[in-house]
Amino acid sequence: MLVRGFVSGYDGETLTICVPFKDSDLLQQQGITECEVRLVDGRTITPAQRRKIFAMVRDIADWATWAKDKRQYQEELRRLQLLYLIDTTDSEAVRKQLEYHYCELLDINLFSLSNCDVSTARDFISYLIDLAVEHNIPCRDSLLNRCEDIERYLYACVANRRCAICGKKADIHEVERVGMGRDRRQIHHLGQLVQPLCRQHHAEVDQIGQASFDKKYHITGIRLDENLCKKLRWRV
Repeated sequence: MLVRGFVSGYDGETLTICVPFKDSDLLQQQGITECEVRLVDGRTITPAQRRKIFAMVRDIADWATWAKDKRQYQEELRRLQLLYLIDTTDSEAVRKQLEYHYCELLDINLFSLSNCDVSTARDFISYLIDLAVEHNIPCRDSLLNRCEDIERYLYACVANRRCAICGKKADIHEVERVGMGRDRRQIHHLGQLVQPLCRQHHAEVDQIGQASFDKKYHITGIRLDENLCKKLRWRV
């Protein structure tokens, strides 16, 4: 559920948010005690963001055209509400369908790419990238160049074992080394700093060093939480 509020105070360390909300039964029944806060800065979508969205939509439309006749992908297309698009090469129709699905998922009003705010555009780009990573949708450009939330992108790549550089099947590169002779099955990985890299890029980071690799690709590591550890089947 998405609810809107306003900033009512800030003391230098703590931000106070006021949100009008009358559904006390919902809070009690579901035991809601935490929330996420997305700050809207008021700026409108940039031309660069618009280009990224259109590029992602084009790649997803091309993939849907290829996948619609493949039985193993039909369920995914149905879940994405793309199965019933008569002409999936029509990027505009795919874009509208994806926007509708995104807004329905977040329970927000439909938005326009002509004047939506920067934060909405950034979140929509991340949603499209998550989609591509999860379903291994081939893209013309590296998703690392298209993402605007590097941490969220790395999280999706780790969860789906996709290389953050090229999108190929990845192993999990441990930025903080486990150490020689230690049994990975006996190590608690929660909080460990990692990067999802294919064999080629895994070899490259070993060859040129972590600092040079990070500088070359403008990439960082991400720390494993409980959810990622479970997906990787690593000890928490």
